Order: sequence, then C-alpha cells, then structure tokens
Amino acid sequence: MAATDHARGRLILALLALAAVVAVLLAGRIPQDPGYHGFADSRALLGIPNFFNCCSNLPFLLAGIYGLWRAPRLSQPRTRAGYWVLCLGVLLVAAGSSYYHYAPSNAALVWDRLPMTVAFMALFSLLLDERVFPASPPRTLWPLLAAGVASVAYWYWTEAQGAGDLRAYALVQFLPMLLIPAILALFQPRYLRGTHLVAALGLYVLAKLFEHFDAAVYAALGEVSGHTVKHLLSGVAVFFLIHAVPVRRIGPG
Repeated sequence: MAATDHARGRLILALLALAAVVAVLLAGRIPQDPGYHGFADSRALLGIPNFFNCCSNLPFLLAGIYGLWRAPRLSQPRTRAGYWVLCLGVLLVAAGSSYYHYAPSNAALVWDRLPMTVAFMALFSLLLDERVFPASPPRTLWPLLAAGVASVAYWYWTEAQGAGDLRAYALVQFLPMLLIPAILALFQPRYLRGTHLVAALGLYVLAKLFEHFDAAVYAALGEVSGHTVKHLLSGVAVFFLIHAVPVRRIGPG
C-alpha cells in the first residue's frame, strides 16, 4: 500500500470515529432500559435459574482455553500481548456472563460487560497494530483497555447516581463495529487472516440480531431463545477470531 493510500485510510478512520463521537454526544444521556434483564427464557434446570442463558456460555470457556493452548506458538511477536488479553477476556466472558444470567441485575451486569469490553478492545488493538500502525511498536492495547474499563465504570457510576448513561459504553462497543469493516476494506492484511475476521464479524452481527429478537425466537422455536443462540453464535465467532492470529506449525510441513 502506498504511503498516500495509507494516510488516506487513516484520515477516513479518523473522520468516521469523529462522526460517531459527535453523534453519541448529541444523542443525549442514554439510560439503561429497565426491561433489559427480562429475558424470554427463564427456565431453571438442575437447580440453576435461567439455565440455558447461563450454560450457553460454555463455547466462550472452550474458546478461551483453546486460545491459551495455542498461545505459546504465536508466529508474530506483535500479537502476543493482544492475543493473551483476548483469550483471557473470553474466559472471563464465560464466567461473567454466566454470573449475570444466574441472577440478572445492574450490579451483576458489570461483570458481564467488563470482560466483553476487554476482549473487544484486545481484538481492536490487534487489528489496529497490524494494519493501521504497522510501522510503530504495538501501543494501542493498554489505552483501549483503559477506555473500555472506564466506559463500564462510568455507566455503573451514573446508575448509582440515579442518572444512568450508556453513551461511553455504547461508543466503546459499536465504534469498533463501524471501524473494523473499514479497516478490512482500506488496509492490506499483513498476518491476520482477513477471511476469519470477516466470518467472525458476520457471526457477531447475526448474534446481535438473535439477541434483539430474543422473545420472538423463543416463541417460534419453543426450546431455545434468541439470547441463547446469541451466546452460541458469539462463541463460534471467537473461534474464528482466535484462528485469525497465526501460529507456527507443529511437526514437519
């Protein structure tokens, strides 16, 4: 990629980010929906409330363990910190989401959102360091993690003040969803597998649709809710993300 094209790509990303920030600020305070905790499938099984929404987090646990198993064989030193944080974040998603769904509340929701934000910021960092800032030492991970953690802390603090505001968290969640496709389109791949990233992105979008139609899916299928399907699809998406980061081969060939 020519230097002018790279600079143009960075400018487009900056303008998209600026537009998103301005839009969120102009939107005004976004309170937490009081009905958010009312999931369609609240069936208990084996003494576990909301069993299927709790136990459908198993793919995150498996993906995190698998990711850590392959971590010693990473072929690109630049990916090491971001990859480890991604895998650890995914493991914590399994625990945090299960904890939240066991007894949904705003206090428990913190432990659902926090690890998701950590994993999301780690992924975003891996992509930025590979394609947008390839000539610089990896340096985006810790600022992004700090911003992600701060967004969850700010939301919960505003809830405690009686004026909940999700804007910072919404920006941290959805700005990467805007910028990642733009990065994939504007910048050449170097080592991350673009097809795997696209597959993961597509599965995540599909998962969010199932989440939105939680009750409708449960009414249509009867045995599984949209939120449960969201967990399963998101877990599969994580496997694609993990495989997007290259490792050295084992054995000959």
